[in-house]
Amino acid sequence: MVDKIPIVGIDNSGKTSLIRTFQREFGELATLKPTKGIERTQVTFLDTDLILWDYGGQTRFREKYLRLADMHFGDLEEMFFVVDIQDQASYQESLEYFQMIRDALVEYSPEVHLNLVMHKFDPGMEHDSNLKGMLSTVGQKFMKMAEPLQTVMFETSIFNPLSVIHAFSKAIIGNSELADTITEALRDFVKINKYHDQVDLVLCYSDNLVEIGSFIKADVDQTTLKDAAFDIFAAFEPKMLSLQSGEFEIENQHMELLVHRVKGKETTNFYILIGYHPHMVHNVLELKDKVKILRTQLEKLIQMM
Repeated sequence: MVDKIPIVGIDNSGKTSLIRTFQREFGELATLKPTKGIERTQVTFLDTDLILWDYGGQTRFREKYLRLADMHFGDLEEMFFVVDIQDQASYQESLEYFQMIRDALVEYSPEVHLNLVMHKFDPGMEHDSNLKGMLSTVGQKFMKMAEPLQTVMFETSIFNPLSVIHAFSKAIIGNSELADTITEALRDFVKINKYHDQVDLVLCYSDNLVEIGSFIKADVDQTTLKDAAFDIFAAFEPKMLSLQSGEFEIENQHMELLVHRVKGKETTNFYILIGYHPHMVHNVLELKDKVKILRTQLEKLIQMM
């Protein structure tokens, strides 16, 4: 399990806001100030403590990190590099810093998993073809520059918190047989039952909203996801979870949200969340019955591991 995950990028790229969103500390977003030096945030997953290292992006700090690259960027398993896609004037500066980071990683952490986060891709922007084209071009430049490192790219926005959870969760979990098994089970559920066009999302979360596996329909409306996210967060507050039964629904005006508790080992719980529009589902009762079967399958898989 990873114990240190650096998050780097130039100043104002949104690194701290990503961490606060992942932690669901939305009240702090409006008063954030530029990070000075390095700030550390502890994250707990399945009784394991991890540290997110938020690296300040001002020039003087970047120069210091690179002078001590072996200390800051050595022996890493995961790293995030954040780009503000709304600030086109900063693209070249981000590319130049990324090149330096990439060179340090190749030398000191060649096996690192590099997570490239194209941040501030806010709901609604997916309909702007010019922006999508520009983002694709810029993303390709970063991905090409990252070679030969193992790199994956995410599009995130604090206004779509589910996108932030998706980007961070794989790094938090690390190489997990549990996550691989659950992800495969969710994909099989959608494929076998031909739900690709009938449901918007099938998610599996831990009780602290780390994503264990997911299916999200390719053309799902991002504004709908944004609105659903905050209802999901309210339902996943520890007090609410303790009051709810093993099966409950989350009220949302845009889609139906059905949740089932999946019993893990000892006191560990996971949750399957299904989001759908009733008019898109051929047989809602059948869907609900099949979700119960999926829950039982996951419980058996977890107990075997």
